[in-house]
Amino acid sequence: MYYQIWNFFLRDDKYFYWKEKVNGTQHFDHDMWQKIIDFLLLVEQNFSLKAQLGETDSIEPFINLAKENGYNLTPEALAWFVVTRKQIWDLFDMAQKNPSLKNKLLASKNPQQFIKIAQNNGYQFSVEELSWLLIEIKCSPELVSINNSVGEILTVSNYGKIEIGYWIWLAEYWGIVPPFCHINKSENLLKQNTRNPFLLDQCFLPKSYFNQRLISVI
Repeated sequence: MYYQIWNFFLRDDKYFYWKEKVNGTQHFDHDMWQKIIDFLLLVEQNFSLKAQLGETDSIEPFINLAKENGYNLTPEALAWFVVTRKQIWDLFDMAQKNPSLKNKLLASKNPQQFIKIAQNNGYQFSVEELSWLLIEIKCSPELVSINNSVGEILTVSNYGKIEIGYWIWLAEYWGIVPPFCHINKSENLLKQNTRNPFLLDQCFLPKSYFNQRLISVI
């Protein structure tokens, strides 16, 4: 199934096509972002659906299978989700390889300045999209601590072992990533606040959080 997503959107020729199309159109909202995440989680829990998606050879049957399972997605929405995430991860990867770029990004006074630096280096995404991905990463078990060659503990993502703690801390400082994130929505919260991760009701800390905070002050 993940090969299909790569083949539809991230293969060299497809990626450049969709990247240009995504950058030239209005982006979707957080509801769509979360809907796609929920669909991918469903796929992981449903072996039959995963196998069916794995047999698709074009985007149309892939979208139809999603619709049959209650998810009305479009190729444009999937492309936006996949391409945007790739651009953010690619920026993190490039910053890890380029100390000068990394220092410029870490010196950003606000998320708008961060986005401007990213755009100047060819990476297109919004403050909101950066926030959504960082919150998702922070809440994920994919966030782990490892020792580098000099014994320093780094907070990294299993996605190519890219250091991620720097960006989470920076986003927390700006206020676009909260120290607490909802795992379940409370029934007694007002509707307009149900997506507010800054509320303390029914919040949790990822298991790596205390390591992050400890490392950040050393």
